[in-house]
Amino acid sequence: MTDLLLLEHADYGHLLPAAHGLLEEHTDATKAHLVATGAAMEALAKKFGGNEQTWKVAGMLHDLDWDALDKDYEKHCGDTLEHLLSTIEAPAELLGDIRAHYQHQYGAEYPLDSTLRKCLYCVDELTGFIIAVTLVRPSKAIADVEVKSVKKKLKDKGFAAQVDREQIRACEELLDLPLDELIDITLTAMKSVASDLDL
Repeated sequence: MTDLLLLEHADYGHLLPAAHGLLEEHTDATKAHLVATGAAMEALAKKFGGNEQTWKVAGMLHDLDWDALDKDYEKHCGDTLEHLLSTIEAPAELLGDIRAHYQHQYGAEYPLDSTLRKCLYCVDELTGFIIAVTLVRPSKAIADVEVKSVKKKLKDKGFAAQVDREQIRACEELLDLPLDELIDITLTAMKSVASDLDL
């Protein structure tokens, strides 16, 4: 089976209720980003034929440890995340899928070898970026954000400078998915959960 045909390593969609519980208990500042990424991953699963609930769980939990670690990049996706996932008896594949999105730290051990992992890697930076784009609009409403405005801000290197543009654009090579389409799928998914994002 080629990499392109491998959609996901395991089915853990049954953990969706537990994932919601973890977000309520352990996230604050990153909650909107995680809800947004969960929605985007569910939409991307529809696009590529993956298990929608499994992909949503991966998106929802990929930065679960971030608030607890106070932005400690070295510890991100490490022992704290492993402990939090153990409380819901998550399979090892979920931890692996999450670690794969942090390629700088875990790429050698957890390569981007499934469509789920590739999508999570590309969309992670994009959901946060779209939230930033929304917050600088006068209305602060995601309903007013368009694909073209997201693309325009991506070209402005001074805006949300910490966002890795190349990681977002990797969708074209990793997924054979045009940047415009990734933005459109992600933005539409985020608009569908706008009330949960307070946007």
